[in-house]
Amino acid sequence: MAIGFCAFQQQGAIFRTRNPRSENSVANFKIKKGFDVKVVGKPSTNVEEYASQQLFTVYPSEFEGLKVRLKVKAGETVKRGDVLFENKKNEKMVFRSPCAGTVKAINLGARRFPVEIQIEKDAQSQDNVTFETYTRDSVGQLSREQVADHLLNTGVWPLIKQRPFNKIADPDAAPKAVFINACNSAPYQADFSLILKGDEEAFQTGINALAKLTEGKVHLCKSAGSDIPDFKNAESHTFSGKHPSGNTSVHINRISPILPHDTVYTITAQNVILIGKTLLTGELPKTKIIALAGPAVKEEFRKYYKVEIGGSLESLLSKAIQGDDVRLINGNVLWGSQIKADACVPYYGSEIFALEEDRSRHLLGWTTPGLFQYSAHRVNISSFFGFSHDWKLGTNLHGSHRAMVVTGWMDKFQPLNIMTDFLIRAALAHDTDEMIQLGILETDPEDFALASFVDPHKTDVCGIIKRGLEEIEEEGI
Repeated sequence: MAIGFCAFQQQGAIFRTRNPRSENSVANFKIKKGFDVKVVGKPSTNVEEYASQQLFTVYPSEFEGLKVRLKVKAGETVKRGDVLFENKKNEKMVFRSPCAGTVKAINLGARRFPVEIQIEKDAQSQDNVTFETYTRDSVGQLSREQVADHLLNTGVWPLIKQRPFNKIADPDAAPKAVFINACNSAPYQADFSLILKGDEEAFQTGINALAKLTEGKVHLCKSAGSDIPDFKNAESHTFSGKHPSGNTSVHINRISPILPHDTVYTITAQNVILIGKTLLTGELPKTKIIALAGPAVKEEFRKYYKVEIGGSLESLLSKAIQGDDVRLINGNVLWGSQIKADACVPYYGSEIFALEEDRSRHLLGWTTPGLFQYSAHRVNISSFFGFSHDWKLGTNLHGSHRAMVVTGWMDKFQPLNIMTDFLIRAALAHDTDEMIQLGILETDPEDFALASFVDPHKTDVCGIIKRGLEEIEEEGI
């Protein structure tokens, strides 16, 4: 009853058109709900190569739910592509070294979990593990098992994730579809049309491999107006509207909603290129492109960088960041994980965002007219001047946590067919059945980043949903 009402409520928020004459079926979706955060720090479209890193790091903690079995020790020499660790639950799933050199340190966290594996690169070494090569056409002649085994063996399988729960895809699952995300609706999310240039063949090869993993369709989701052509073996869709029109959950919800016991694979478009390069060259891909953006980045450094996967970013960030107290995020300003100034290139993610830590306190700040305060709500005088210009935002919440009241504010910006307030309450009550009925399996914590931003009660909605999904996974659907 509740879900049916919600679906009816959302019908007026979607416009969809389809061109039946095109070779690849193209659907256009216009998302009306959402909010674009106007923040200073847009990167230019220049792509600069950044190399010469000596320290490489792999973070096993990036892979949620992984049980790690180490295959190397500190002081051991490794080739580029040697296995560093494997998944205890599936020994075929291995994670390989991004460079040749010496294992400098293995840093352990709670319960002796290895959180960092540091490797000192040997610049003179050309030792490299190689694998069988394919062309983009020969990949299509492989069976599903052959493709899955090859991706597992080369160590690029973890680039593919799975819904529900958004974890590394289960190679034995039978996904009803694969969703490739080439959208960029989040603030200064890396533009895939820039990343794609020159790598069209690798991208097509990656799509051909993904098409073998499902008996359903491969959906390529693009931002409206982006310069991304159609590709074979993939059904193209375009999404327009405010953020989160580029979120994978929105694409799944509009194209092929997840039902109980359904499984879909998801992957970002740049990671499809990395899979394609591995198949074409027989080697692990060396580089990927990231965007460096945000108000705490010097203007001349706000651009795209081709960086070595796993390589240290310390020298780049030390020159690019302005300010003494800065928060660095692997991701955008709304959703991402905090990283250190000496961090290395993460396995996931294509954007590094920087903004100042703002710990200022304002006596009776709620009584001020808010002439220079940014808000999604029209409660400040600043809202009368519009949101056309960018704001230099910091980390200050400008308030503290309050008791949650059902106001409907979150649903005003939520394009998914769910009732956010009631879903949060079900998660807080640990009612897994109610959470499933309210549609939590279609979602990921990142879908609620905007809800946290606009919430006047300063509720950590993302954290609540994350814990709710963990409880459901533990108890079973």
